[in-house]
Amino acid sequence: MTVVDPRFFSPYPVDLAIVRNSLTVADGNLSSVLDVNGNVLFIIKDKNFSLHDRHILLDASEAPILTFQKKRVTMHRRWQAFRGESTSAKDLIFSTKKSSVIQKLTELNVFLADNKEETTGDYKVVGDWKKRSCTVSSYDGATILAKMHNNHIDTCIESEENTFAITVSPNVDYVLVVALMVILYEVNKDRKKKKMKGSKCGGSKDIIEESEDSNEDDQEEDDDTEDSD
Repeated sequence: MTVVDPRFFSPYPVDLAIVRNSLTVADGNLSSVLDVNGNVLFIIKDKNFSLHDRHILLDASEAPILTFQKKRVTMHRRWQAFRGESTSAKDLIFSTKKSSVIQKLTELNVFLADNKEETTGDYKVVGDWKKRSCTVSSYDGATILAKMHNNHIDTCIESEENTFAITVSPNVDYVLVVALMVILYEVNKDRKKKKMKGSKCGGSKDIIEESEDSNEDDQEEDDDTEDSD
């Protein structure tokens, strides 16, 4: 199953570690993805001055593989991933959208670019980064593509606190998995901020979350007509 790049595909399970604020890259505020030997496979670069929350996934030589960003002026937390450094619609690879069902764990539906109707997703991501409990699966959940787990991968130079271990199933594009895991992290982070804001205002967390989700479908049409900057 190759979605992004056939170079990052293995007939065997692949163990990876996503490291936040990694020391293995020159700029310490970047994140990296390591193999079991501590070698850098990918670098995740943030575009802090973008109007969108935008990240670029680079290979070990710092060549861009894909760019993923949150759509502007959207409450349903839709993210899009594009080939290379492009943000053009013609280079769209996949998009994600938070499920409208209220759950304790964040659930994202994943739609490949040729899935125009989006009546049914192609993949699904469910989990919580804080608990290190995330799963990427087929949309019906029958096939597991990857799992985050508590078994720490010893990268020798990275702290366990900032390291998140992932096992990717055989014959799965692990660039896709890494991008989805990072998007899930960003959605969880955004969700946490909104809940904290609601708590300070004295409102119910569940009511706030449900209110946001109920408005998501109403904004879908307007949001999808936006042009990327």
